Amino acid sequence: MTKTTPQAAAVVLSVLMTLAIVAGMNGIATRQYAAADALAMAPYGQTHVAVQHVTVIGHRANA
Repeated sequence: MTKTTPQAAAVVLSVLMTLAIVAGMNGIATRQYAAADALAMAPYGQTHVAVQHVTVIGHRANA
């Protein structure tokens, strides 16, 4: 797959950045969903534990 050290480093960095971005998106989505859910449930005096996850599906095109 990789032939040189710089290529291997680039692949590792790419994987780490992808994981960090997805983790950040999950955090943002959960916070926004929880805030919206709390706002929607407030008139009824109810609370709800809101959890939302982001799923990213990528397709690689070989040129």
